[in-house]
Amino acid sequence: MSEYKASSPNAELLGGMLYSLWTAFPEGFQEVIKKVLAKHGVVDVVPENWYRLQPVLDSLKEIEDSFGHFLLREVGEQAAARAPIPPEINSLQAVLFSLNPTLHKFHRGGNIGGYDVKEEKTSQGLTRYHVIASTPYPCSLTSGYLEGFAKRFGAPEWKEVLVRHDEGGPCRRQRSETCIYFMTCW
Repeated sequence: MSEYKASSPNAELLGGMLYSLWTAFPEGFQEVIKKVLAKHGVVDVVPENWYRLQPVLDSLKEIEDSFGHFLLREVGEQAAARAPIPPEINSLQAVLFSLNPTLHKFHRGGNIGGYDVKEEKTSQGLTRYHVIASTPYPCSLTSGYLEGFAKRFGAPEWKEVLVRHDEGGPCRRQRSETCIYFMTCW
C-alpha cells in the first residue's frame, strides 16, 4: 500500500488514535498541526468519533514536506512511548505481534494493510525481527513507532535494539507497496 494513499474514500480512523498521534508532536508544533489538520477538514477531534483517513494522510504529507521526515520519525517514537497498552502486552515480541489487531481496531471502511512480523533467534544469541509494513502511513512514522516500542519494551538483558530500514529493499516512500524493517536485539 503506497504511502499517504488510503485504500478507499470510506477509510476512517478513530479519533483517539488521531489524538494520540497529534499529541506526540512536540508541544510547540501542536498548534501548527492543528491548523494543518483543519486545512484538510479535520477539526474538533473527539476520541470516540471516526474521521476520514485520507485528509489525515494529506495532513501528514504536508507536515513531512514542510518539516522533513525526521520530525515524523520522532513523532512515531513519541507516540509509541506514550501509547496506552493493555497490561498483557509486556514485551517487544507481544507488541510486534499485536500490531495488526491494534491497527484494525482503530480503522474501518477500507483495507488498512498491516504488518508481517517474523522472529528469528541467531546462533550468536541475538533476537532478530523482520517487519514488513504495508500501511498508508509514512515510512518515517512507522520507523519511529518501531524504534519507540523497542525502547519501551526491550528485554532487560538486551543492551541495544537496532531498528534499520532495508535501504536496498522496497519502500513506500518510493511508491512501493511495502517497507521492510530489521530489528536486532542484543
